Amino acid sequence: MTSPDLGSAFTACPDDTPKGLQVWLSAPSLALAFARSGLQAMRVALVQLIAYGDCLFATLVARQIKRDHPGCHLTWVIGDKYASILDGNPHVDAVHKIVLSNRDEAFSSGWEKAKTWVADQVRMGDLEKAYFTQILPDNVRYWDGLIRTTTYRTYGKPITGPHLPEVFLTEAENRNVADFAVKHCLREFKHVFLFECGPSSGQSPMTPARAEALAHALGKSHPEVVFLMSSSETLVRASPQVVDASCLTYRENAALARHCTGLVGCCSGITWLTISTAAKALPMLQILTRSTEVFKFASVAMDFRRVRLDESRVIEMAEPSDTRIISCIEKWLSESHSAARRQFHEEPVLTSTHAEKAYWFIREHDGKIAAKSAMLRFVRANGFATIPWRVLIAGMRGKLLRGIRSKIGRRSHNS
Repeated sequence: MTSPDLGSAFTACPDDTPKGLQVWLSAPSLALAFARSGLQAMRVALVQLIAYGDCLFATLVARQIKRDHPGCHLTWVIGDKYASILDGNPHVDAVHKIVLSNRDEAFSSGWEKAKTWVADQVRMGDLEKAYFTQILPDNVRYWDGLIRTTTYRTYGKPITGPHLPEVFLTEAENRNVADFAVKHCLREFKHVFLFECGPSSGQSPMTPARAEALAHALGKSHPEVVFLMSSSETLVRASPQVVDASCLTYRENAALARHCTGLVGCCSGITWLTISTAAKALPMLQILTRSTEVFKFASVAMDFRRVRLDESRVIEMAEPSDTRIISCIEKWLSESHSAARRQFHEEPVLTSTHAEKAYWFIREHDGKIAAKSAMLRFVRANGFATIPWRVLIAGMRGKLLRGIRSKIGRRSHNS
C-alpha cells in the first residue's frame, strides 16, 4: 500500500505535541516574555547538530518558525562541521556552534552541551522558546520511517511548502563552480551526471571505489557522458569523463547540480542538496540498501510522495549489482529517464518488519507507552500494510488477560 498524500502542508499528528522539548521552557520565561515590550523580538532556538541532509530538512522548520513567530530572533545550535550550510540563510539570525570531534558526539556529549547551553540561556533570560529537531537521541518517538517527515513532526505544527530545503550561495561559490565547469568542458558533453559516491548515512551500499569503477565502465562505451564524482575522497584515476569534484565544498555541489543533467545518488547529503533552492531539479537514480534496521531504510520517492514533489523523476534500486546499475543508466542514455524508470524502478515499501523493529527500538529507548504511540503515527504515515501484527496482537492479548484477571479479582473480593 502506498503512503497517504499529506499535501503541501505537512501536519504533525495531534498526539505529537512535544513533552518538555519544543514547548515553553519555563514559567520565568513566560513571565519574561509578557514583561517585555512589544518592540523586543521573542528569542527562539533551534537545535539540530548534524548532519548535512538532516540540517537541510531543518531549514524548513527554521523558515516555519519565522512564519509562526514573525519578528522573532532565531539562534540555530549546530555542530561546527555543519554550520556552513546556514551561511546566508535569512531565517537564521545567529549560530551557536557545538564543537564535535566525531559524529557520535552529536548524540552524546555534544547533545548534552547543546541542552546545557539552552538551559543556561533560559536561566539568564536570553531565550524563551526552543525546538529540538534532531531525531536522536531524544526524538525517536516521532519516527515515521523517513528522516524529513520525522523532523517535521518534532516541531509539532504544520510545515507549509514549498518543501525545498533552503540554501543561499554566495557569488564567490557560484563563480568557483562556473570556473570548474569551464575547466572540465562540461558543455561539450550531452549527459553530465553528478555522482554521489561517499554516503555517510549507511542507507546505500555505494562506495567511492565502486562508483569510480562504474563511471569508468560507462564512460568507455559512452563518449557523450561525463561523471562528476562527489566525495570527500580524491579519485584514484581521474579522466576527462570521470572528474574529481572533491575540490568543491559541500555547498558548491548545489551550484554544480545546475550544470548537470542527472544524478546518481545514495539518499545522502548530496541528494538532498540537489533538491534545495540553490540547485535544480534533476532526474535521478538512487542506489539504496535493503535494510529493515531503524534509520537504514531510505526512499527519495516516498519522501517526494509525502510532500507532493515529483516522484516520477526518481528511479530507486535496492542493493543492485553493477550490471543492473549499468543497464539502467544505459537505458536512460539510449532512450530516456522515463523508459529506464519503467523498467528498473523498485517501488519502496515500509513493511511490518520495519514497523516491528521500530517499535522495539523506541520501546527500549523511550518506554512502552511512547512505542505504542509511535506505532500509531507509523501506521498513519505508511498505511495499514505496515501494522506490526505480532506486536499489536500481543499487546491486545495482554490487555485482555489483565482485564480478565481484574474481573476475577473483583469477584473474589466481593464473595
